[in-house]
Amino acid sequence: MKVVVIGFKSAGKSTLGPLLAERIGFRFDDLDWRMRGAASRELGEDVDVRQAFRRLGVERFREMEANLLAEALSEENLVLSLGGGAVLAPAARELVEGCCVVYIRVPEEDLVRRIRSGGWPAYLDGEADPEAELRRLLAERLPRYEEVADVVVDNPDGEKPSRGANLAFEEVVEWMKSRK
Repeated sequence: MKVVVIGFKSAGKSTLGPLLAERIGFRFDDLDWRMRGAASRELGEDVDVRQAFRRLGVERFREMEANLLAEALSEENLVLSLGGGAVLAPAARELVEGCCVVYIRVPEEDLVRRIRSGGWPAYLDGEADPEAELRRLLAERLPRYEEVADVVVDNPDGEKPSRGANLAFEEVVEWMKSRK
């Protein structure tokens, strides 16, 4: 059994994912961690995901991400957090079929505030108005996350992560029971 946690950048996937894994009794992993390691090996130096995206380019980055996703999903009893764009490719959506997909949903204004305070992501490099482009991406991606999700957990600003993890746990357990 595998649980895949999706959502936009800064939704809280890497915070709620480990809490959910602990409650289920599964191991937690993060595709961004795997990507960082793979990109660092390929580039011959330690890079973060933002640097990997910039230096590898979108095509190579997404190719590596898809390969790492397939590798991770070969494991059992795993809660895997994905990068914000990872599940949007048709091949990735096929890979997560059969997994319980948990979408961490955050109100748009909260996401924009979180991202602005953390710094614009690499895919907005060169944008004259990064916030406008971010909002365009949100309008495009958020409905697609909902289409893929088996479970939706709201994570607005001000909510305790434990609340979202508890809600996700309850819904994931119900999803697992329905598959037996």
